Amino acid sequence: MKSGHLRNTVFAVIVTAALIPAFLIVFYMMQAGGAVLKNEQKERFEMFNNRFSNEVASYLSRNERLIETFLEIRSAGYMDDENYSKLVEVFLAKNKSVIGISFLNHNGREISYHGIRPKIAYNTILPDIISETLDNKKVFVGSLNKNPSKNLLSLAMSFPDFYKGVNRAVLVQFDMKDLEEMLKSSVSKEDLTLIFTKNGFLIFSSTGGLSTELDNAYDLQINRLVALAKNGAYGFAEVRDYSGVLGEIPSAGWLVFTGQASGELILPFKDYVLASPLLLAGICLIIFAALLILSAYLSGVILRPVKAMTKAVIALEQGSETPYLPAPDNEIGVFSKAFARMLDTIKIQFDDMRQERQDLEELNQSLELRVGSRTKELRTALNELIKKERLAAIGQMASIVSHEIKNPLAVIKNAVYLIKMRLGEKAEPKILKNISVIDQEIQQANGIIEEILGYARSREQILTVTDLTLYMKEILASYPMPENIKVVTEYAPLQLPVKIDTEEMKQGIRNIIGNAVEVMPDGGQLIIKTVLGANYTAVLSIRDSGPGIPKEIRENIFAPFFTTKARGTGLGLAVVKKVAGRNNVQIELVSEEGKGTKISMIFKMHREEL
Repeated sequence: MKSGHLRNTVFAVIVTAALIPAFLIVFYMMQAGGAVLKNEQKERFEMFNNRFSNEVASYLSRNERLIETFLEIRSAGYMDDENYSKLVEVFLAKNKSVIGISFLNHNGREISYHGIRPKIAYNTILPDIISETLDNKKVFVGSLNKNPSKNLLSLAMSFPDFYKGVNRAVLVQFDMKDLEEMLKSSVSKEDLTLIFTKNGFLIFSSTGGLSTELDNAYDLQINRLVALAKNGAYGFAEVRDYSGVLGEIPSAGWLVFTGQASGELILPFKDYVLASPLLLAGICLIIFAALLILSAYLSGVILRPVKAMTKAVIALEQGSETPYLPAPDNEIGVFSKAFARMLDTIKIQFDDMRQERQDLEELNQSLELRVGSRTKELRTALNELIKKERLAAIGQMASIVSHEIKNPLAVIKNAVYLIKMRLGEKAEPKILKNISVIDQEIQQANGIIEEILGYARSREQILTVTDLTLYMKEILASYPMPENIKVVTEYAPLQLPVKIDTEEMKQGIRNIIGNAVEVMPDGGQLIIKTVLGANYTAVLSIRDSGPGIPKEIRENIFAPFFTTKARGTGLGLAVVKKVAGRNNVQIELVSEEGKGTKISMIFKMHREEL
């Protein structure tokens, strides 16, 4: 237990007991402040929403009266075509916000068009114009035309044709630049304001202005607000982290939402704290001062004897003299005296246990050394036993392969030879080609059997002292080297006498050369060197210019039966490792992908010949 831990615990309990009511009061104030703020924000949003809706409705109403005035002038008296065209031109010149005027007959077919060319198409809203204007004699307010260069609003109104006794319609398309400027000057930068249709079509946002292209930034909010409007849930609404008021512009059938991000609401409690920081700091200081005085009093009465007992226990554990324990005239004093007597008894037991522990540690160290030595011996013996059992199994398998496969292969080879002699030179080329394939496969199978027998076969070594350079020259002279392989040799100028079994070492060296040749099917360079190494050693290195060995398989290439070839036993380099071990030769491999592989064989030189 750390010094002062109990005192800290008592202090923490007192502080917690004092702070819990304070936190409850603060939480209540925050909840009450949040409710007040929500009501204040609701009233502010409702007022702004109503004002904003009235401005949009006023804009639409002015445009409707403009169309009505135009129709009244048109119907005031008879006009021929020339006077009528002048009337339209004057109307367009005086009203710059009007882009085009279309007159429709009672079936909705266009009679004439006046305005900019090319005219703005309105085919998509024509059914709604016929239904609202011609059939029901209402004013049609269309959605915005999504034109990258124009923000257009379509208004349609019916008027009677007294000569034919039917209703006709006039469709006026307005540039909404004036409306956009009015809306931008009216919205608040701190609030989010959206105008959209009841089918979810965004018209205006306080962040982006009039929507001239499909804007899905507020799709989730708009979809939920449209659902509320369909259910008649106008007024305060909370959608997708926004709180605000949802309203409607009846004359246009548009919806208006004014709100603010919920995370941006500032609780009134924070304003109160900022307004009187000195008062809050003074209250906190008074509370903490009272807690410190109370903690000091408890420490003097209860914790001081307990602290003395703690020091006595620590001294006992360290083997030093135990300090004096105070014994006040109360329940803690009685406990302190009993604790002192118990410490004396424990001290005697500790001394005995310390001596026994020391004896056990010495005995454990001795046992660990003996167990480690015996474990190492057992592990070495076990590895040798596994290796001998594996070689014995391979030898038994090789004997079976030699008897059951090699002999039938010899019979097949003789039969193929007899067939080839009988057919003679007049045989068909395909038959001769297949016979040649059979010979090659028999030769391949015999080679695999010989590799298995060579790895499994163990014989008594015949050690001979020979010059490593001369020995290497003899091996190269008898090796069938392909023509596309260029052999470069660099031999040591001095003799390098080594004592090895020349027959089995020859097989290992030929296997290394064979692997190097196989990795260069398109030709390459084979560099063979013999040099005098350090510490009375002779080094034979064989390097190819092949693709190199990947890092992930380098540790396994000398393992028996490991191969990356489509056809192979994986015993070539295993034989190399075996004969190297039997002749006390070290093997080092250095490979770089894309540049080749180098295998070095380090021989111990025969000192008597030096």
